[in-house]
Amino acid sequence: MAIVVGTDFTDHAREAVRVAAAIAERTRTPLVLVHAAEPGMLRRDWPAERGSAITELEQRLAAEADRLSHPGLSVEPQVLLGMPDEALVEHAAKLQARMIITAALGWRSEKRWRLGGVPARIAQMSRCPFLMVRLPEPFLDWCQGKRPLRVAVGDDFSHSAELALRWLPELRRVGPVDLTVAHVYNPATEYGRLGLYRVNPESENLEAILERDLRERLSRIGEPHAEVRMASDHGNVAEPLSRLAEAARADLLLLGTHQRRGLRRVRHGSVSLSALQLAPVAAVACVPTCVEREAEAPVEIPAIQRVLVSTDFSPLANRAIPHALSLLPRGGELILAYVIESPVPIVYADFWPAVALSGDEDDEPELRRQLQALVPRDVAGRGITVRLELLPGVHAAQALCQAAERYGADIFCLSSHGRTGVRRAVLGSVAQEVVARSRRPVLVVKHPTLP
Repeated sequence: MAIVVGTDFTDHAREAVRVAAAIAERTRTPLVLVHAAEPGMLRRDWPAERGSAITELEQRLAAEADRLSHPGLSVEPQVLLGMPDEALVEHAAKLQARMIITAALGWRSEKRWRLGGVPARIAQMSRCPFLMVRLPEPFLDWCQGKRPLRVAVGDDFSHSAELALRWLPELRRVGPVDLTVAHVYNPATEYGRLGLYRVNPESENLEAILERDLRERLSRIGEPHAEVRMASDHGNVAEPLSRLAEAARADLLLLGTHQRRGLRRVRHGSVSLSALQLAPVAAVACVPTCVEREAEAPVEIPAIQRVLVSTDFSPLANRAIPHALSLLPRGGELILAYVIESPVPIVYADFWPAVALSGDEDDEPELRRQLQALVPRDVAGRGITVRLELLPGVHAAQALCQAAERYGADIFCLSSHGRTGVRRAVLGSVAQEVVARSRRPVLVVKHPTLP
């Protein structure tokens, strides 16, 4: 595997080549120095006595390679015929390159940005990580061991963001990294997902819940000591993400990219392509999702530390509680929940305060006593803590899914009545709706007599 770096012989391209050479030397990786000649730019009136235009470019590129080469670094010059972005991506795929590096060619030109610059098109097509360099000094100091590289990773809990986080060991092959994880959230979306419709200073804070989930995710990936920064925004994610990277004084903004095209890109947008233009950092790196397909990661066995189990106090629903406890190791937490159906959606609670949303408040101590009575006596001996929760909501499945997100449950556990036919159409199935709605794994406990 090699590092592929593109050059057009300009000053900013030479700076990117210096960075690529320093990284290649530190990682003992061959460097492929590429210049792509567009067919329309080759002059037909080139003097015959000087040879062909391609020969002239090859000589010029060979001289650049000779200048970079030394016993610790192997440099291969390669002149390609074609559009720069297409030629670089195709050649890197042929070599199974470790990464592609270019300068921010034309990144300040509004006209070029509208047409799609070379870095944006490479980020959109590359099958390997792509690094766009604006300022070389932080990277040269990092490669020389003078200081760590400050890296900000945009994490939106997506699979593509996880792939970007898992690419960090590749950077650490060069030198130490100071990591900041930046998360931009939409308050309306998060309050709906978590069921926090009414803001109460004494209740769980939204950003505290998001940071908890980020910390657990980072610990699972192997980055437990990262700094976490968050910002709320209702519009384009790239702008607040860029501000977070700037506030962290990041040298590199690292992002995962879905490489969406056509209508999918119009509908969902592209944070990575916008960040290539907006982020005020020395460099931006994009890790495509296809990296996982080409380098299969070992399958990790998830650890279960927190289980949410629900009951309606029926004998069948109570059967799920022992099953939920069987999933937990010593030190785990069981969240035992009961849904109190409300006549009015809790989002309207501030407008109709006279309407009881959670039933008679005098019933709550009795409900908690009933929940406590369902907890097996040997739970304390197993080292498992139990949390009792009364959940108000119009729809039981929605209230349970929101609670699982709010409490960070690793898995759901609930019983199914096994209704079919007319009874299922009339009475519904909470278990089926939870399975359809939940973003988390669900264990459904069936009645012993059910098929």
